[in-house]
Amino acid sequence: MEMSGQLKRQLGFWDSVAINIGVVIGVGIFRVPAEVAKVLGTPEMILLAWVLGGVVSLFGVLCYAELSSCLPQTGGTYVYLREAFGKITGFLFGWMEILVFRAGSLAGVAFVFAAYFKNVLPAGLGSEKALAISAIFFFTALNIAGMQFGKAIQNVLSTMKGLTLLAMTGIIFFWVQSWPAPGAERGLELSGKGMFLLASAMIPVLWGYGGWHESTFMSGEFKDTKRALPLSLIASILIITALYVAINSAYLAVMTPARMAETPSIASSIFQSFFGASGGLIMTAAVIVSACGALNSYILTGARIPFAVAQDTARISFFGNVHGKLQTPVTAFVFNGLWASVLVLWGNFESLLFFTGFSKWLFFSLAGLSVFVLRKRRPAGSESFRITGYPVIPLFFTLFAVTLLVIDITVAPREALFGALLLGAGIPVYFVLQGQGASSRKTPGAG
Repeated sequence: MEMSGQLKRQLGFWDSVAINIGVVIGVGIFRVPAEVAKVLGTPEMILLAWVLGGVVSLFGVLCYAELSSCLPQTGGTYVYLREAFGKITGFLFGWMEILVFRAGSLAGVAFVFAAYFKNVLPAGLGSEKALAISAIFFFTALNIAGMQFGKAIQNVLSTMKGLTLLAMTGIIFFWVQSWPAPGAERGLELSGKGMFLLASAMIPVLWGYGGWHESTFMSGEFKDTKRALPLSLIASILIITALYVAINSAYLAVMTPARMAETPSIASSIFQSFFGASGGLIMTAAVIVSACGALNSYILTGARIPFAVAQDTARISFFGNVHGKLQTPVTAFVFNGLWASVLVLWGNFESLLFFTGFSKWLFFSLAGLSVFVLRKRRPAGSESFRITGYPVIPLFFTLFAVTLLVIDITVAPREALFGALLLGAGIPVYFVLQGQGASSRKTPGAG
């Protein structure tokens, strides 16, 4: 079997948009609005929260747009942290991303897919775990077969997602006569209490926006990383924010915030009230399509993380192999698929993810700081993307991430301690895996 260590540059602007939409608009948008409504009591405050979530995410996107233009290599955050703060910092990010964040998220989405897909199968046919693992294996095999397959299916699924949310919004507004729903309290609550509640609501809102940086893990495979990739990141978050504000506006045309808070599956409830049993089938299909898009995106980008780490880590260098004919990192794909399947069988991946908020915001704050570090170390080329609002935008994003890190430690100290211990466990693993010859690094995806 012929192997190499390089991935081809064959991705473009719309491929990046499709990847980011695929991850961000997963299954969360069908559940998160209810969590936001539990905290905020008026339609105006709910929509403000979703707009602010988009703005915060945009600031993060601008930071990553500059970083991806500065370091157009496969690995995304891993590469940025490695170059700014050293190899061990990059490794610890990869350690948490590969073992917990990525596999746990993949397992979670696979379970949602299985729960809904089971509803359209004959009774008793297939367990949820078997269906979840089958979905992981299917999309893993699809992406192993070649980049053309993976990106083609992603473009189709992400387009279907966007059109689905637009159609849902249009149908709801066509059905109702006023906004917001009768009986809803009105107004912006910008007092001290209102601002505290708004800040609290940002936690589920930002969970709904999670994944806006996903395509940067594949920076080394984009044909134009200096402009097209950064601009695609910005376009992605603007499209997603518009869709999120639109669908939440539609929800609020039918339900009061109090009713939304009591309805975990808001879209399903609305469409069943409009169309009866057929409405339930419509929403089942929408969730299945959305879950499939998220699965494919997670798998497509996820293999690039062990691939990038392997370039610097002698004893796992096999993860950096690229199949000579298929031109895909087969070993990395297989490992990620198998590990996610193990978490599906284990079934406790959700509790594991719950313990990692500490590390997530720690790495985002370091990514924000890396903008300042790398600006000094790497002079900008004439075609490189640079943040217009520097240093305000990266400073705001960094401080926001640090604030959420502090909140996470304060609200859930035991979970934060567990996350810190899990992160710390990666330190001895790093030194064990280094071996000899690790310093002769290849540039991931630089071919």
